[in-house]
Amino acid sequence: MALSEAEAARYARQLTLPGFVPATQEFLRSARVHVVGAGEVAGPALLYLAASGVGTLLLDDALDLASEDAASWLYGAGQVGEPRIYAAIAAVRGATSLSKPRPYATGSDPSAALVCASSPGTAREAAERARVAGLPHVVALADGESGEVVTVPRGAPCYQCASRLASGAPARPGAVAAALGALAALELVQILAGVVDLPPGAGRRVDVAGGEPQTHRTTRVAGCACGRPRLP
Repeated sequence: MALSEAEAARYARQLTLPGFVPATQEFLRSARVHVVGAGEVAGPALLYLAASGVGTLLLDDALDLASEDAASWLYGAGQVGEPRIYAAIAAVRGATSLSKPRPYATGSDPSAALVCASSPGTAREAAERARVAGLPHVVALADGESGEVVTVPRGAPCYQCASRLASGAPARPGAVAAALGALAALELVQILAGVVDLPPGAGRRVDVAGGEPQTHRTTRVAGCACGRPRLP
């Protein structure tokens, strides 16, 4: 379905970017992104995805809001104790009416995944589920005042092959968490829009340390399951 007048006006500047045409924006509108985590790193990512026109955001987070969540872009101090997923949905709905946030459930049928988990173990599990399901995905994980964003298009080296995270310490409030979330959302939008500048089967990792991003092409570990053909 063609863009409405409201959508055309809302995304007018985005449609001037290289590779973006109305059909690209329509594809973003039809996308359904499984977002794992709704913490500090996920906050900027959720707002970025919603603002870019991703049609459906399927939020997946079982935690309640804690005092440290007040530093997030999505929550306030008065919300401590509320279910984080519903507070995040309300925040995204308040930011735009053109994206539909809702809880993730079995059968939601996502077209891609964004993993903003709070620990390396959870990130690996979520990324592996996305790989097995054949979903392109991006993983953003903090490591104290640094972190990484790993982009895994279909057929690329998996997150476990690509990750070089040191400790997986929780994100500290500030610019690093915001940068990780924004970078991860940008990478995913490029995948969904079909404008990511990677050869077929290639992935990349962006390390963020000291306020500086460094990009690396990812490589597959010999013998990893991600190098085997997917079963039909």
